[in-house]
Amino acid sequence: MGMTEKEVLNKLNIDSFRQISKDKVIALASMLDRMNPEVAKKVIEQFPDFSRTMCSLVSDYKHIVNERLATNKESMKECYASCNYILETMRKELSNDNLSFGQRKEILESMIAVNKIVMDKDSENKGFILKIVGDAAVLAVVVGVIVLSAFGGKTRINLNKIK
Repeated sequence: MGMTEKEVLNKLNIDSFRQISKDKVIALASMLDRMNPEVAKKVIEQFPDFSRTMCSLVSDYKHIVNERLATNKESMKECYASCNYILETMRKELSNDNLSFGQRKEILESMIAVNKIVMDKDSENKGFILKIVGDAAVLAVVVGVIVLSAFGGKTRINLNKIK
């Protein structure tokens, strides 16, 4: 049968859909697939800014993602520049003809250690980017489910399995 309008209002702890706040829009959206399709349409009609609010939430998320990626890019640039400076300094030191075999070996081992730091940081960075892309994909699926639900589509997605 699906949830009634009154049940939805009670779950959101509001008297009218015109009172819904931006933070409760996601809660409302997550209930759309459990509502009777006619109730879902009525809910959306009563909430005049539903689509605008959903677009705003997506836009806000996009802005956050862009900021994080820009900060990440700058941070990675600084890390690589620092490691490159260290490696270049050690490379120059290796050109000193007065170094013993032990000193050369120590410098080379240090260069390998710095290179490992760069590789680890690169892997960490790729994981960070994949997480952001994954979160964006989850958001896209949620918005798609909301749109589909609003038009009476049957949707059953467990977000815990997506993440």
